[in-house]
Amino acid sequence: MGILTTTAIITQLLTAAPAPSPPTIAASQLARQVAPNAQAWRKQAEQATAELAKAQAEVKRLQRTQWRDFKATAYTADCAEGCTGITKTGFDVRKRTHIEGKRVIATDPSVIPMWTTVELRFVDGTTEQAIAIDTGGAIKGGRIDYLVGDNATALKFGRQSVSVRIIKYGG
Repeated sequence: MGILTTTAIITQLLTAAPAPSPPTIAASQLARQVAPNAQAWRKQAEQATAELAKAQAEVKRLQRTQWRDFKATAYTADCAEGCTGITKTGFDVRKRTHIEGKRVIATDPSVIPMWTTVELRFVDGTTEQAIAIDTGGAIKGGRIDYLVGDNATALKFGRQSVSVRIIKYGG
């Protein structure tokens, strides 16, 4: 390409008419076009929010009725060290294993929150209601501690697989 050709192209580019600008719309025109749809969109958003809330409630209901497998160990309020006989929630359990007719259990509050009522199903098929009002240093994840009255009962209980179903969330 010669100098004259390059100069001719540059001159043509510089003198050419500018590209047309995109069409513009005034804010008032845009508002008039959107307004009829805005109410319908708002109604759709409200319906979607209501449906989401119903779905979340149903998921929570299903989780409550679902059995989950845990490892259970027994503990007593009387041990050589680290035990006070007072639960995390302040109950004195030195002379009792039940609160409000429910067995006391220690749980990981991130899995089963404090004050949650659960149903325990043992391997032999028996069930019992329990309430999570205690925690323990070794109780993490899918483990629970089952309060019993004495060391002999704790040793007999040993470590067991139990199924747990939440009846009522605490908190």
